[in-house]
Amino acid sequence: MAVIRTLLIILEAACSLALIGLILLQKSKDGGLGLAFGAGGNDSLFGARAGNVLTKATVGIGIVFLVNTLILGMLFTGSANKSLMDNAVLAQPAPVAQPAASQVPVEMPAVPAK
Repeated sequence: MAVIRTLLIILEAACSLALIGLILLQKSKDGGLGLAFGAGGNDSLFGARAGNVLTKATVGIGIVFLVNTLILGMLFTGSANKSLMDNAVLAQPAPVAQPAASQVPVEMPAVPAK
């Protein structure tokens, strides 16, 4: 079971890096930040139909990423036997401080009237 978890975690990392790369490669519809730095509006690195290929690849890898995340969540949730709250020690209320019996209240001297 540990081998499957390790492979799924590696697949999760690979999918996330692939998604980052594919999203950065795609051409934005309105020019985006590239126009601010002098990028050509009609230039395409992979040809005219590259947007369709990159979009389909992004959707496919995104689906793999979401399904893999769901499977990893179920695997790691099923392995927990107890909640963390089951192990927590209930906090006992602090004892109320009682005045010591040897203390005598001190009287304030009377203030003479003016």
